[in-house]
Amino acid sequence: MIVFVSLFISLVSAISVSITEPIDGDTYDGNWLPFRAIVENDNEIPDSVHYSLNGSPSVQTPRLNTDWYTYMANELRTAYSEAPAPHDNTILWSAPITGFLHEFPTPVTYCGMVFYTSDSIGQATTNTLYALDAATGSVIWTYDTGYADDAVTVVDGRLYTSADSIFCLDAYTGEKYWAYDDTCQTFFNSHGPPVLWQDKVYATSGSVYCLDIMSGEMLWKTDQQFGCACSMTAWNEMLFVPTFQEHSLYALDVTDGSVIWQNTDCPSGYWDSSPLIEDGMVYICGAYGYALAIDAVTGTTEWISTLTGEVTATPAFHDDQLFFASEIEPYYCLDALNGSTVWTAPYNQHGSSGIADGLVFFGETQPTHDSASVVALDIETGSEVWSYRTSCNPNLGFQSSPSITDGVMYYACTDGYLYAFGTGLKYTYKEDFFYADLGANELIVTSWDDGITIASDTINFMVTQTGITLEPSRHLNLHASPNPFKSSAAISFELTDPGFVTLKVFDLTGRSVTTLLDNELVRGEHSVQWNCCCENKQPVSSGLYFCRIESQRVIETIGLCLLN
Repeated sequence: MIVFVSLFISLVSAISVSITEPIDGDTYDGNWLPFRAIVENDNEIPDSVHYSLNGSPSVQTPRLNTDWYTYMANELRTAYSEAPAPHDNTILWSAPITGFLHEFPTPVTYCGMVFYTSDSIGQATTNTLYALDAATGSVIWTYDTGYADDAVTVVDGRLYTSADSIFCLDAYTGEKYWAYDDTCQTFFNSHGPPVLWQDKVYATSGSVYCLDIMSGEMLWKTDQQFGCACSMTAWNEMLFVPTFQEHSLYALDVTDGSVIWQNTDCPSGYWDSSPLIEDGMVYICGAYGYALAIDAVTGTTEWISTLTGEVTATPAFHDDQLFFASEIEPYYCLDALNGSTVWTAPYNQHGSSGIADGLVFFGETQPTHDSASVVALDIETGSEVWSYRTSCNPNLGFQSSPSITDGVMYYACTDGYLYAFGTGLKYTYKEDFFYADLGANELIVTSWDDGITIASDTINFMVTQTGITLEPSRHLNLHASPNPFKSSAAISFELTDPGFVTLKVFDLTGRSVTTLLDNELVRGEHSVQWNCCCENKQPVSSGLYFCRIESQRVIETIGLCLLN
C-alpha cells in the first residue's frame, strides 16, 4: 500500500566539488596524504569522481558509504558518521508522518532512502513503516506492522524490523520476504532493532532468538529469560544483552546463546541504554545515574562514573570520548579511557546522540522553554552551534535519536513531523592515502555525469622532505619516475661515496614485496627499474607501495603509486 503525504520542502539544489583534504595553501611534512572531496550534484550521485595531481593521468576515487543503517549508525552503536553535517538549522524538508506520543525509533538511512516506523495513525496495535526519498521526503512505500517501538536494520537490500513478529522486507519495494512469530506470545516489540551477525538475525522478547537470515527459520532460542529494555549488540562472536533483571549485562555465545559472562555492576538500577562496543570495550549507562566501561572479552568493569539524574541514552563515541545526557541535565562529554568529565553543557536528553563533522546532535526531552529543541554542539567545547525549537509535545520532547548521512541530519519529533536538516545531499569521496610530490603540488578534482564534467575544484599545497635520514648532512635523493605509473618506474638515487646499498619495495602492511638491490655500488648516480613484480616475478596488484633505501647509515623512503 502506497500512501502519499503532503510535504513542506525547502530544497536548495547545488552542483559543486569542494576539496576538504589536503587544505589549500597548507604545507605538509611527508608526501603520503589523506584525500577527501565533497560533491553536490543536485541530490544525485555523480557517475564518477576523479583526481589529477600535477597534470598526471586522472585517478578514479571511491565514494564513502555513510549510510546510518540501524540504531546508533551501525552494529557497534558508535553513532558516528564520516559524512558532512549541517552547520545551521536550515530545513531541507519535513514529512508529517510521526505521532505526538512516544516517537522513539531512530530514522535509518540506506541507498538514498529514509526508513521510519511511526504510530502516527493513533492505534497502539498497528504502526506504519515508511520508506521516504532521502532528498525530498516523498513516500516510496509503506508497510503496516504490529506495534513497533524501535529502529529497523537494513543490510544488502533487505530490511529487518521487530513488531508482533520479526519481518524481513525488500528495502526498495516493501515486499515481505518472510515473517517469524512465536505462537505462544506476541513479541519482539520494544526490545530493540534486529541484530545481524554474519548470516543470522537475533531478536529478544524474554528469550533471545536466533533466526536464519534468508528464511526466517528459528535456529535456536534461549531457555533463560532476559528482560531486555533496549538494544542488543553483536561483536567478536558474542551477543551483548542489557537487562533489568538482577541489574545484569550478559555476553552470550552467538552460536547457541550460552552465557559467556554476566556483569552485575550497575549500581542501584537497571541498564536502560544499549551496549556500545569500541576497541574491545563495552560502554553503557545505568538508568540511575552511572556510566560504565566493561572489558568486552572478560566482563570485568574497568571504571564507573557517577552522574547526575536518570540516564536512558546510549552513549555516542568518537575520538576516545563519550557523549550523552541525563534526563534532567547536564549533557556530558566523558573521557572513554577513565570516565572523567571533559565538559558538560546545560541540556537534557532521553534518546541518544549522533556525531558528524565536528558536531554532536541530539534533541531535548524536557523543554527549556515552551517546546523542546534540536541542538547541535561543538564536539570540542560543548558550546551550542545551532538549535531549532519545535512545537513538540511539551511533556515528551524528543524521544528519538538522530541519524546523519550525506550531509543531512534526520530527526523524528513528537510534533507530527520527521525533519531533515541540511541544504541537500552531499556525497563524500575519500582516499586514506595518496602520493604527492616534494615541493609545490596542484590537485584537481572533477565529477562526471554522462561523460561530461559537471563540477571541479583545484587546490595548491606544498610537501616538504619525507623519509628518515639518520645523518642529516647526507642525502641519497631517492626518487621515482614516473609516479604514479602503470607498468614500470625508474628508481633513482645518488651515492656521495662508494658503499653497500639495499633497495626494497614494501606494501602498506610492511611486508617485503621485492628486493631491487642488495650489493656494493660505486660513487655517483644510479637507477634501477621496477617492473611491478614481486620476488617470484608475478605481477603485483595496483595500489600504494613504499620504496626504501639504506646505505652508509642513511635511510630514505618514498611512496609508489601503481595504477590499473
